[in-house]
Amino acid sequence: MTRVRFDCRCNDLDSYACSILKNRIERFSTVYACCFITASEVALAAGAVNIPGNGQAATDMLLTANSTGELRLYRLPDLVQKCTAASAVSLLQSPEVSCSSSWLAHQGPAYCLTKAQAGTDLMVLSGGDDGYVRGWRLSDVMRHMQIREPQKVGSGASGTMQCAQPGQQQPQNVLEGQGKEASQARPTAFLAARLPRAESPMAASSLPPAVQALARSMNGSNTVVFAGCSDGGVYCLDLSSGTVSRPSGAGHVAAVLAMDLHEPSSCLATGSEDGTVRLWDARLGTGGGPGGPGRCVRVLDSAAGREVAGGGGGAEVLQCLRNPPVTCLRFESSGSWLLCGQGGNCAAGGSIGSLSLWNLSMAQRARQLSTSFVPQAMVVQPAELLVVGSEPALSRYSLALEGPTQQPLTTRSVFALDVHPLTGAVAVGGVGAYLELLSKYGKRTGGVAFVSDED
Repeated sequence: MTRVRFDCRCNDLDSYACSILKNRIERFSTVYACCFITASEVALAAGAVNIPGNGQAATDMLLTANSTGELRLYRLPDLVQKCTAASAVSLLQSPEVSCSSSWLAHQGPAYCLTKAQAGTDLMVLSGGDDGYVRGWRLSDVMRHMQIREPQKVGSGASGTMQCAQPGQQQPQNVLEGQGKEASQARPTAFLAARLPRAESPMAASSLPPAVQALARSMNGSNTVVFAGCSDGGVYCLDLSSGTVSRPSGAGHVAAVLAMDLHEPSSCLATGSEDGTVRLWDARLGTGGGPGGPGRCVRVLDSAAGREVAGGGGGAEVLQCLRNPPVTCLRFESSGSWLLCGQGGNCAAGGSIGSLSLWNLSMAQRARQLSTSFVPQAMVVQPAELLVVGSEPALSRYSLALEGPTQQPLTTRSVFALDVHPLTGAVAVGGVGAYLELLSKYGKRTGGVAFVSDED
């Protein structure tokens, strides 16, 4: 029941209060991560469990992680149709109504996503504020869609609850049955691993760390996922056994905000609030060598622009106060260069943010460029660098950090960014539950946004 349907003939105050609360939560939610799932991956997952396609070909999909703790799966044709059906200025559709499938993945915000191929099926993994790394098989998600979509058709296209006749109420057993069906419709997670708390340099206890970054590594049939947490810990999760181990060597002294893996060289890079980038040898993480599940081999200081000794302890804690945080990073395809985004030091009169290019063979910063925004996500393409952050624009730089060319966006601050591996389409998401699709040339082709009668 919406506020418009609230009248003297339909005065269920509990439903009215719930609808207002749900509206406010959705209105101020944030899309923290997004990930394209190609049509071939969808077809393989559907064929693995023999799901009928109703004569329709498999389509590309987009998976998002939200501050509500939900994962939402969208069909790209649906997003495009909803954009063309709305006006050219605004995208008038609620994210929850338009998604093909959604389920609660974490108690608290879901911050990061990654995917890994397992035979003919696809594994989707997410990390959240509750300290868990959870994983789902795409085939199970497809089953969930088969259950959910008939319910959506039966409940009406508008997604609103029908008002009861005057003096008529829903039976309690009907409401209980609806809740039971909703719980059974959730896809079952094949993995739920809670990460331990790292030893703080201050020796202070804290809540279970939030998982804020994920990177997966394939070693033959074995799949390993590296996770970066809010307490500075970096962990290695073996999906075959479900065991969690920690790489050797001194880790970060503040939250890990970004992570990327260059698989040919088995080099893992992590960026942190302490202003350092640490490079890890990920081969031990997949091979289980004598050095433990990986080890830290280099520490790059974003303020000094060079390699430093990273022994941890009080000195690094003090440096953390002056160094700008490393908010995002990506390897160049060869693995010899690393692109990083940092926050600025506005208190000292510095810029709002910056981008830097690191020469890993020399362990030195080769170039740094100030930006008018804080970079929050980036993707490296063969000929350009795509960056989004705390301004409503998608910035395109050359790999030498020349430019940028900017394209306006609807959302005021962007956290999620992904590029389709085949078509080059770009998906961005951010505050206000905004989700936008752009062509590889920058034209807006689709999207979804939450708009209420309060706007």
